[in-house]
Amino acid sequence: MPKGVPLTEEELTKRRHEIFHQVVNVIVKKGFHETSMQEIAQTAGLGKSTLYDYFKTKDEILIYFFEDQLNDTTEEAQKIALQNLSADKRLRQVLEKYIESLQANKNLFLKLMQEAQRLKPESQKLVQEKRHAYQDLVRALIDEGVREGIFRKVNSLLAARLLISGMSSVIYGSRTTGTPQEMMEETMDIFLKGIEIC
Repeated sequence: MPKGVPLTEEELTKRRHEIFHQVVNVIVKKGFHETSMQEIAQTAGLGKSTLYDYFKTKDEILIYFFEDQLNDTTEEAQKIALQNLSADKRLRQVLEKYIESLQANKNLFLKLMQEAQRLKPESQKLVQEKRHAYQDLVRALIDEGVREGIFRKVNSLLAARLLISGMSSVIYGSRTTGTPQEMMEETMDIFLKGIEIC
């Protein structure tokens, strides 16, 4: 814990959030692995030892970003999943929120995703666990749709992964075919109805 008066968990989380957003531009510009903890501390207006009170390692800073983003996205999705709507409507709403989240942080997320490939294996595993929690939520909605008779029986985990990947390509793809909203609707239409003429 930081020296002096111990911070509550909420205060610690808030301070970590502030530090990350103070230093993120430096990390993106110079590269995560090329930026030293000393530079990060100076940018945040902290002594190096104080920075270590909030982030024990440099990897923790990058992990924090993904955990923060994925926690927010998953919490939003959980609220939607609890609504009294059919599974297909909830699935659409969940993916609309996902698209909004990706759009809001497009350049930052893309850059840090590239940097994340260079994290240590144990750090990559932590990020992966957060991604899996979101995949499981989408998977659960697909399973509900199957039980409701809206969707046919499929490998719901594979379907969830394909759908999330498809939505990511809507934002990060270089050959756009419309607005993100239009592309999301088209992706959902293709996903739910297929391309084969029955």
